[in-house]
Amino acid sequence: MTNILVEDLSVVKKKITFEVPEEKMTSLLDAEYRDLKRNVQIKGFRKGKVPLNILRSYYKTKVESDVVRKVIDETFEPALDDRKIIPVSVLRIDPETFEHGKPFKYTAEIEVTPPIEAKGYKGLKLKRTVRKLDEQQVEERLQRLRENLASLDPILEDRAVQKGDHLVVDVKASAEGQPIASLTVTDYHLELGRDFYLPGFDEKVEGMKPDETKLITMDLPETFPRKDLAGKTGDMELIIKDAKVRVLPELDDDFAKDLGKYQTLEELREVIRADLRQMLADETTKEQRNQIIDQLVEANEFEVPDSLVEKQIEAFIGQTMRSLAAQGIDPKRLPPPSQEQHDQMRPEALRNVKAGLILQAVGEQENVKVSDEELEEGIKERAELIGLSPDLLKDRWEENNMLEEFRASLIEAKIYKLIEADAEITEEEAPAKDDSAEEESERE
Repeated sequence: MTNILVEDLSVVKKKITFEVPEEKMTSLLDAEYRDLKRNVQIKGFRKGKVPLNILRSYYKTKVESDVVRKVIDETFEPALDDRKIIPVSVLRIDPETFEHGKPFKYTAEIEVTPPIEAKGYKGLKLKRTVRKLDEQQVEERLQRLRENLASLDPILEDRAVQKGDHLVVDVKASAEGQPIASLTVTDYHLELGRDFYLPGFDEKVEGMKPDETKLITMDLPETFPRKDLAGKTGDMELIIKDAKVRVLPELDDDFAKDLGKYQTLEELREVIRADLRQMLADETTKEQRNQIIDQLVEANEFEVPDSLVEKQIEAFIGQTMRSLAAQGIDPKRLPPPSQEQHDQMRPEALRNVKAGLILQAVGEQENVKVSDEELEEGIKERAELIGLSPDLLKDRWEENNMLEEFRASLIEAKIYKLIEADAEITEEEAPAKDDSAEEESERE
């Protein structure tokens, strides 16, 4: 049996000395040499007939190294299990020099979760923001759907181009007789009104017609990259090669049917209303639970294992990388996060870790559990939400070892509800939206 000596370096760090009996080491060494003898070939000896002293002279260092690694693998977790020590991370393992005829010792430094007796989770004072659905939000969602399904139709020659039109143009740019390579473009795609080419350029294009050629004179900005041309007058010879207008579909029952799941426009509107109501409810819940976390973290002061904070920071980074990838940006082409960025994430990571540990402690103190029946019901609800069969979703989670993670999320939801049920909650109306500020934000 492995003997261990536990030394507390801090509330979350322990140094543990493991002592493996001489008999176990001898047994492992003998087994290793027997296996080696069966398989090794050395010149001058038949396979399986190499004397032990010869094997030791050739393989002593390797055999002892393999045995040390094997004995650590075989004794580390069982010894901790016997003492009911659960490491959240192993910081280092340092084996001592192996000596024949003596017990083998090695030390490990580990981090553990701190003992927490959760306080201050009963009788919290919370605010619940009541958010009401605004029909304008429904119309805005419908408008976005229309824009997603918009078509680009050719502009007839008798109609001048205007803001919002999509053009393909060629531009030859020069200033004081010198060509400007950076502004000379072929088959340049232009959405009129965005001013992506040069500030004020789109305004001069308005009123032209498809296939028309025009000479435009403009003052180059003082910030123009070519310092010798900054602030000077530029000449742009422009031809519109293609011009299309963005046509939105009519907002009617046919539009709803084109989306594939609805028979009438009113049915689509009702689905949008339900979705928006859920979003508003989720926003209120998230806001209220942030209040809970803030108050629990303030009421419970304890040391946190640094490895858990680092793991949370890595989770933040991974989430950011996935978000960039979803936007079509290859994260591999970006530099890794700097130490400064890493440090900026630390306070939020620390808060998240503390919150998780406190909620876990509340769950243990209040004996919050999720039964197998509740787990099955949770799987069914999630499956319906994402359009899979419950059995298929459960199989996927089991294959990826995610089932217990989902159970933990259900337990956490129960803990929040327990805290909210005992809280003093004051309802307040959500502040009215500042439409002018929202319009300004959209323009930006």
